[in-house]
Amino acid sequence: MPALRQLLRRPDVYLALILLVIGLGFADTYRSPERQLVSEIYVTGVHAYQKLGRPLLEGRIQCRYEPTCSDYSIEAVRTLGLRRGLAMSGRRIRACKIDVPLGTYDPVPKRS
Repeated sequence: MPALRQLLRRPDVYLALILLVIGLGFADTYRSPERQLVSEIYVTGVHAYQKLGRPLLEGRIQCRYEPTCSDYSIEAVRTLGLRRGLAMSGRRIRACKIDVPLGTYDPVPKRS
């Protein structure tokens, strides 16, 4: 059996590859927001949610903020980078309570 095929049959090889990809992705978050590959992957995932997930949730969930949380998250990640953008998006989602009036304007803060 070829050496590569034998190597790929071992689970520790897959674990090492997964850890390598995660490590490279984390290291990518230290680049400037405009150059982060992981940010673009995240934004693509949010766009997929907006096209596929939103219609399924229509009528069950109503966004209280303007822009919506997914649009806010995209803008935050693109302008501030993945780590800081996700932290801000998480805070925004946790702040969403029933007592927040519908249409509350809450833009992404300017980059400092």
